[in-house]
Amino acid sequence: MIRVLVITLLVTMMQSAPHHSHTHHRDSTAEYSWTEALGYEECDEEVFFDNFAFDQNDPNQFEDNMDISSFLGSGPKPKRLSDICTGQYPCPKFEELESPGCGFQSRLMLAANWTTTEIDLSAPNGYREAYFRLHGYRNGTHNDRGQWMSMMIPVMKRWWLDENFNVITATMSFGIPPEFQNDPPASTNARVVVQEWEEQKIYSRTYGGNREDPAHHGQFEILSKVLEMANIESYPYLRMSAGFTRPGYGSQRREVYLIDNQNFL
Repeated sequence: MIRVLVITLLVTMMQSAPHHSHTHHRDSTAEYSWTEALGYEECDEEVFFDNFAFDQNDPNQFEDNMDISSFLGSGPKPKRLSDICTGQYPCPKFEELESPGCGFQSRLMLAANWTTTEIDLSAPNGYREAYFRLHGYRNGTHNDRGQWMSMMIPVMKRWWLDENFNVITATMSFGIPPEFQNDPPASTNARVVVQEWEEQKIYSRTYGGNREDPAHHGQFEILSKVLEMANIESYPYLRMSAGFTRPGYGSQRREVYLIDNQNFL
């Protein structure tokens, strides 16, 4: 991602976020602040100018045929996490850590069992098909006990990248509910596996718009930059996203994660 594009997106987000109102539905997010919605203090506009100097006259800083205007919106205020991770929809266990900078949240994602399937990136409906394979495990159709299990959120996606930052493979995962964590049912679908994820330190940014928005995917680049500002090294070849809300229904919350590099040493 080019530097000038990232700066434009960052500055626009800082300028517009506190004043944004979403008009498509009654917005309960007005009841709390942007900081509470995000889960961290956003950086001031001046911080980005101080840390990311760029030359607008340098043609090498622009990718061919890139529509810069598509990155200008900040998106609606995200739904507050405490309003999502309720008894009805449990979330994985995170331990909040002190963040040594602005623009991101530091957490410890605790070890847990997840059910995972590979996303066929060449298929037109690859993401949808992956979702319903996981749903088949969860509703008991494709686990060895015929056990129905409640839905956990978020829906987690992971992308592994090569040294040129091209996607090699991608997966989708559901968390396994707490009552089955110690002894999860086995999958009877060869394309769905139960995995134990080790504890890992993650860094996150939050976005309140749609998952298809260019600004949503741009959060990875912003996160990388604010971690650089804080002298934090993340693992460059794995990206994760977490969808906490049903797309198109009410206020939204999506998070993007980068993993601390120490997890891979």
